[in-house]
Amino acid sequence: MNFKITDTYRFWWPVTVRMPDPNNAGAIIEQKFEALFEALPEDRANEMDEAFAALETAKDRKAHQHDAIREILKDWRGVIAEDESEQPFTEDAREQCIQSTWFRIGVYDAYAQAMRAEEAGDGPTVKN
Repeated sequence: MNFKITDTYRFWWPVTVRMPDPNNAGAIIEQKFEALFEALPEDRANEMDEAFAALETAKDRKAHQHDAIREILKDWRGVIAEDESEQPFTEDAREQCIQSTWFRIGVYDAYAQAMRAEEAGDGPTVKN
């Protein structure tokens, strides 16, 4: 396959959200979905990294991380609502998910892995 130059590069990538099992104390469950990510150009990624480094409070850093997810996560498939129906991607649904530490870690891990061009499941876990 030839390399293709594009202004915007979007791609589907698997995301694994690891969280405490509500039925088994001390156990972890994995929930999976696919995310449509938009790759940040290096200039934009560096700008965001510099802005993050300049932030002084944990509250500001967390808000910045939430903004990063808003910028890279463009759609999803395989997300289920509380009533077991398929949950369409909306800004409101994304905002609800961003409030979950487990969701954020899963998204960060998946995006970082994709940007390193590693096959899904081969990379380290990002700590939040």
